[in-house]
Amino acid sequence: FDQLNKYFQISEMMTIGSCYWNIIHGHSPGEVGRDAEGLQIVRTLGRNLSWFLKLLEHGKGHVAVPEPEAPVRTNFIR
Repeated sequence: FDQLNKYFQISEMMTIGSCYWNIIHGHSPGEVGRDAEGLQIVRTLGRNLSWFLKLLEHGKGHVAVPEPEAPVRTNFIR
């Protein structure tokens, strides 16, 4: 999970969080609906995503998109 998120972060992508890892479990049809913790995680994720999209829409034309900086590379072998 952490390794996947690092790819989003180095690409300067926004990621939406929840109350735990964004995962839900089920083996057979219908089992997912009984994963109470997973359902809570997905509800929280949906609520947070909705809030973020509203902020994004409200900020259009009012808040400038950050200017990207040129990459600076560090040489750890000196």
